[in-house]
Amino acid sequence: MIEKNTIKNIYLDYYRLIKITRFILLFFLLFTNVHSQHICATDKYNKPFQDANPEKYEQIEIDIQNYLKAPKQKSGHHIIIPVVFHIVYNDANENIPDSVIYQQLEVLNESFNARNPDTTILTDTLKNWIGNFKISFELAYEDPYGLPTGGITRTHTQMSAFSYYGNLVKFDQHGKEPWPTNRYLNIWVCDLYNYLLGYAQFPGGPEETDGVVLDWQTVGNQQYSWSYSDPAFSNWIGGKVAVHEIGHWLNLYHPWGNDGQCSEDYIPETGSQGGPIYPSAECPDTLFSTCNPSERVFVKHYMDYGGNNCLVCFTKNQVLRGLASLNTYRSEMLDNYQPRPTINRFKETKINPTHTQGRVYIELPPFSGNIIISAYDISGKMLYRTITTKRFNELFLDVSAGVYIINIEYNNQLIFSSKIMVTPNSPYGASIFSRNEIEDFIFLIGLCICLCYYICLKNINTNLM
Repeated sequence: MIEKNTIKNIYLDYYRLIKITRFILLFFLLFTNVHSQHICATDKYNKPFQDANPEKYEQIEIDIQNYLKAPKQKSGHHIIIPVVFHIVYNDANENIPDSVIYQQLEVLNESFNARNPDTTILTDTLKNWIGNFKISFELAYEDPYGLPTGGITRTHTQMSAFSYYGNLVKFDQHGKEPWPTNRYLNIWVCDLYNYLLGYAQFPGGPEETDGVVLDWQTVGNQQYSWSYSDPAFSNWIGGKVAVHEIGHWLNLYHPWGNDGQCSEDYIPETGSQGGPIYPSAECPDTLFSTCNPSERVFVKHYMDYGGNNCLVCFTKNQVLRGLASLNTYRSEMLDNYQPRPTINRFKETKINPTHTQGRVYIELPPFSGNIIISAYDISGKMLYRTITTKRFNELFLDVSAGVYIINIEYNNQLIFSSKIMVTPNSPYGASIFSRNEIEDFIFLIGLCICLCYYICLKNINTNLM
């Protein structure tokens, strides 16, 4: 017969076993949850397309390599890519304002034109590897139907979050259908599931899903009230996720390759790499990889995982590869682009008289901000420069007879230029006083001051006597 103490001990042991099991299970779940989070899901998202049609992707790579051998793009050519942002939101916080989209565009245009100031963290040697895409991203000004647009759409969804599985954010039932992907770069902004930050489609995937998807909290250029509060993800605030994902859209791979550790990314200067370099590595200049053979790794480029403050450039060969991809697989987008019509309202500027003794009146159309008015002689020497916020301005050039040029600048652009002729024989534009009259006037003012001073002294002396 089993004693009561023995039964009690069995129950206690069983209870302890249950507690230990629950602790181990909880630890396992927490561990797998943290490590199943992906900064970028591009590789996993594109793998089914690549597996379904490997020949197509092999041909795309062949086309890129052939283009690199004989590039057709003109040197110094600047590319403009029309962009549409699709904001797909479940609650008001996710419906981020237009101003944040504008700030994100600033980050893109700085990063793809090597204008970002944080390249100062690179050593002089690494700075030699900075590449410049010379790509500008502009919000679309015309929708697919030819109607004016601001390049931002807004769609409410019942989905609390999206995954890369199924691409639901890209279809009208739960998200927003793309604008024609051969004419626009479509960027979806939504809440991505399980701290996924973004993903992009490589060239070769279905046209109807082509584009980039970003988690809404990564968009912009700064910390906002709605930005990540989790310290593990605060490294991705500031707009660099969009730069990374558009790099994928241009067929740039992670530096460890898209086939796993130490596979090919076709960029020699990044080095063969065994896996991501996370912010916890504290952004070293270079590292040595775990690949065989080990190679020096370029850490601070946009296609790694070093965090917003560590990723500061594209490398030269990343730029060449991205442009090759753009000019082969996405050339239709470049061919379809129509520059935004510009209306120079400053052509209504009036400068009178243009035949003058030196006085000129300048009338500007309504504007906001600052205008710079400059005057030059015929050799290009600057004689006058002023900054004004006024529509009506008066200018007097005390110069010898000759031809002079009046330039007007707005937002760092020359928006109006006119020649004037200065001659003493002109019946127009005379000074209020001639030079001799001015000198006489100054002499009289000085004489008056002296007389007043003399009278005051005389009165003081009289009172003292």
